[in-house]
Amino acid sequence: MVLSRARFWLVAFLGTTLWIGCAAQPVTVSCHTSTPHIDDLPTRGIAAHRGGRMGCPSNTLGAFQRAICLGVHQIELDARMTKDRVLVIAHDDVMADVDGNVLRISQSTLWEVRRLNLGACTDGAMCDQHIPTLEEVLAMMPLNIWVNLDVKENHPEAGRLAVEVVSHANRLPQVIFSVRDKAAPAIRQFEEKTGKPVWISNMSRRLFRRQYVDTTIASCDEFIQLVNLPLLFRGKPCEDTVNRLKQAGVFVNYSWLREDNESSLRDELGDLFERRVNFVLVDHPDVAMQAAHSLGISPVEPRWRGVPPFSCPAPTTCVPAHY
Repeated sequence: MVLSRARFWLVAFLGTTLWIGCAAQPVTVSCHTSTPHIDDLPTRGIAAHRGGRMGCPSNTLGAFQRAICLGVHQIELDARMTKDRVLVIAHDDVMADVDGNVLRISQSTLWEVRRLNLGACTDGAMCDQHIPTLEEVLAMMPLNIWVNLDVKENHPEAGRLAVEVVSHANRLPQVIFSVRDKAAPAIRQFEEKTGKPVWISNMSRRLFRRQYVDTTIASCDEFIQLVNLPLLFRGKPCEDTVNRLKQAGVFVNYSWLREDNESSLRDELGDLFERRVNFVLVDHPDVAMQAAHSLGISPVEPRWRGVPPFSCPAPTTCVPAHY
C-alpha cells in the first residue's frame, strides 16, 4: 500500500514536471542588447564536448585540434581560474596527472597547473598534453566555428576575466559565454561599457524547464543549453519549448549525446535537428560528423586569420614544454 502510494506520487510529480515544461505561456520581453552578426558561422551542427573522446585527453589542445580537423561546428570547453587569476581549460577544480600529482586549480598558480602531465594521445601522434590557457586555445581556433566557453566559477570576477581575455584575442563574434547568474552581469556590463556585442548562454538552470526557458528569454540571453535528464523529463525539448525560444531569437544547444554508434547517433541527431535544435554536444564527434553528413550537414572548412597554426589532418610536431 505504501509502495503503491509512493509510486502514485512519483508518477504525479513527473507528469506535472513534463506538463509545466511544455505547456507554458510565452514570456513577453523587450530586449535592448545588441545581437552580434553571425557572418559565416554555422547555424546548426555538431559541438565537440570538451573536444571529444578521440584518443586525446579532454579539454586539451590535442583534442581541440582533432575536432577542428573533423570540421565540427562548435567546440565546447570549460574554463577555471588559477590562484594567480589566469583562466585555464579544465572541467574540474581538482586535477590529477598520469604521474599521480594532484592539485586544486583554484589554489595553484599557472606554473603549477601547467606542470601537470595529462598524458599523450593514444595513437602517439601528439606529445604529452597539458592544461592550456584560454588564450592559447583561442589562438588555435578557426574564425568560422563557435567556441562554447563554459565558465565554471559563478562569480563576477570570472565573468569579467573571461570577456576581457576573449575581447583582447578579438574573438567576441564567435565565443558563447556559458555562464551562471553571478558571472553573467559582468559580461553584460562589458557589453554596455564598450559597445561590443556578446553571446551569452544561460547556464542557471531551474527545477522545471519552463522556468529555465522563461529566465533565459527574460534575461535576453542569446543561447540556452538544454540538458538531457530523462528521469526528470528533461529529455528532448518539445515543439512548444523550441518555438518559444525561436520566437525570442534564442539559439538552442543540447547537452549531450554519449553514443559512439553511427546509426544510433544518426537517429538521435535527426530527431533533434527536426525539433530545430541548433547544436548538439557529443562525446564522439568523429562518429557524429559522419552521421551529420548523412543528414545533409556539411563539415566546416576551418579558416584562420593569417598563417594556420596547424594543418589538417597532419598532427602538430611534438615540442617539449619548458616551464
